[in-house]
Amino acid sequence: MTLSASRFSAYVMFFVAAVEFVVGAVLLTMSTVESLSSAGTTLMIVGGALLLSGVIMVLVGVRFLKKYAEGRRLQENGVAGTAQVLQARQTGVLINNQPQVALDLRVTCPGHGTYDVRRKEVVPMLLLSRVTSGLPLTVLVDPQDREKLLVDWSATPSMAADPMAALRALGVPASPPPAPAPDPAAAELLQQQILATGVPGVARVLSATFIGALDQQGRPVYDVQLHVQIDGRAPFAGGVQVGVPLERVSVMQQGGEIPIKADPHDPSKFAADWNRLPTS
Repeated sequence: MTLSASRFSAYVMFFVAAVEFVVGAVLLTMSTVESLSSAGTTLMIVGGALLLSGVIMVLVGVRFLKKYAEGRRLQENGVAGTAQVLQARQTGVLINNQPQVALDLRVTCPGHGTYDVRRKEVVPMLLLSRVTSGLPLTVLVDPQDREKLLVDWSATPSMAADPMAALRALGVPASPPPAPAPDPAAAELLQQQILATGVPGVARVLSATFIGALDQQGRPVYDVQLHVQIDGRAPFAGGVQVGVPLERVSVMQQGGEIPIKADPHDPSKFAADWNRLPTS
């Protein structure tokens, strides 16, 4: 997670907490009205739960702000060093649509020498190949406490390595091989059914190549590698060929996000919901 994302997340937590405090206080006040005595207990429980949830949101927001402040301090006063990735493991957690990865690092820093540390980092999707390549990361280390460090992703260039290989190295499962292409009319009908009844999600483009052909509707066809996150399901990675409307081709680049709907019974079957994207 970037520093600005940490601060933004804190403000979101504080806003949600404020709403919960207001609604909770109103419900508690209503629970004291005698005419509502039959519902008073329910209102009191709900109001109390909202107030408790608000307190939790505030505590989480404070934690995000502390993380932001510590990151800013390390950016200003930290000692530059390098960190070799000894092991990288996915945690199954996404924060701000970026995967959290458990890293075992061997850090080398002036004043602290070489030492090992274990931490969890939110890794930008385009830099996943960096943590699985064996190449060092740039870090900023607290001059007083070597356990406090910041991975400087802005100083860590992305790589041309296969992003699918990076995801496989982290244990992200791949989707099964695609079935033989059905009749175009049947395929279009299936797509419409999925869009009407499917589960929403997001597919992030890892790589995209125009294959030099058009589909039945005259749309350019791309061979795409995707990281797919469907609501309530574990993420997976896979490849697909898809016809892309001309006004949407700008999204077919590394890091592009395509809203999708997936078959609730078979998540490997999904359809791009192009209408949810702004035109380029």
